[in-house]
Amino acid sequence: MTRNARLRGIGFVAPLLVVMACAYVWPLWQAMLNSLHPNTPQGIDTASWTLANFARLSDPLYTEVLLRTVRISLIVSAITAALVYPVALRLTRIAPRWRAWVILAFVSPFLVNTVVKSFGWSLLLRGNGLVNTALAAVHLIDRPLHLMLNETGITIALVPGHFMFVLLPLWTAIAGIDPALAWAAGTLGARRWQVFRHVILPLTWPALVTGLVINFIMNMTAFAAPAILGGARTLVVSVLAYQVNLEQLDWPFGSAIAVALLVFTLALVGVAQKLAVRRR
Repeated sequence: MTRNARLRGIGFVAPLLVVMACAYVWPLWQAMLNSLHPNTPQGIDTASWTLANFARLSDPLYTEVLLRTVRISLIVSAITAALVYPVALRLTRIAPRWRAWVILAFVSPFLVNTVVKSFGWSLLLRGNGLVNTALAAVHLIDRPLHLMLNETGITIALVPGHFMFVLLPLWTAIAGIDPALAWAAGTLGARRWQVFRHVILPLTWPALVTGLVINFIMNMTAFAAPAILGGARTLVVSVLAYQVNLEQLDWPFGSAIAVALLVFTLALVGVAQKLAVRRR
């Protein structure tokens, strides 16, 4: 590669690097610095350094919030993993003229504002909402189900909202598999579930893990759905960080929460990548 080609390549990439540095790296660096300073009535004391903000995270209240966030994220990712293979396999068998419309149907929830979606779910899941009304009309329930202001409501809202992050890479991986492999396995006596287990699953495992990692990160950082459907009694880390930063105005501790969430999420991503490589 010539020098001019390198300069042209740098010129194309430079605007993106500037945007990433200003919009992502610099705010993240500021948050890391703020987390190491004490908070005072006058504001952040930048002349002093402390780890007290991170020590506060060991409080049982904040530990419970973190564990609840991880639990909800894992449940949503597990439900998505169980549902995504039938959908992805069916997509590969749909005629191309209809496939685009089906994919659009799964992508469309992400195109709607998260606040609007969350309020829509609240209308469906509340005590006198459509779900409870329909179940009572067919005499399946005697009293309204508690589908809001708990982890159930958050889970119901997050599954379709982040489903496409697993569906699209998995569908692409399945579409790239040579049909002759499944045919050959069938001629050797393998049943459908054996073809899936020994042919499709190993070949699509990296795509599945990649999608689930993205799905898990989106679940961990979701804000609107937990805030509206979970309420004050079902705090997650994102809502807690909002309260600490914008209601209590404790920016150092709020930064510590954000940094801890980032480190924890990156650690889980690293573990998932190692599992994917080992499985492959």
